[in-house]
Amino acid sequence: MPDQPAIQQLPSDNTFLKLRAGFPKLCPEELFAYFTEPDLLQRWWSPQATVEPKLGGAYHLSWPEMDWHLRGVYTDFEPAHWLGFTWHWDQEPDLPTRQVNLLIEPAGTGSRLTITHGRYDQSRRDQDDRQSHLEGWTYFLGQLLALE
Repeated sequence: MPDQPAIQQLPSDNTFLKLRAGFPKLCPEELFAYFTEPDLLQRWWSPQATVEPKLGGAYHLSWPEMDWHLRGVYTDFEPAHWLGFTWHWDQEPDLPTRQVNLLIEPAGTGSRLTITHGRYDQSRRDQDDRQSHLEGWTYFLGQLLALE
């Protein structure tokens, strides 16, 4: 991971978003836990988190000050390797439910995370949503990196 930015956008077309981040101090098991354990999620992503960490389990992340609620279910669940989940904001009922896939790979003494988020159509609304997800992931992955 030397000579590469900690968070980078990978080649992707307008139908999906792909990012990669390196976590030199978090092993794959630890990185997976930061996405599936409420007390760890609250350290870097949302102030409140409820999760059922299992295949088919639901999650609910919330930001009470802004009345934002992100909800979904786990579609893939392989600790320390792979996590998939649906993604839908309560406050944006007209936007479709999207799919997020996380691939966690060992990288030296740490981990490499690849995020794929999509599908998006070519409409202005979906492309704006794609851009907001790019900005959001970049910001929040930076928050997670700062915990290392």
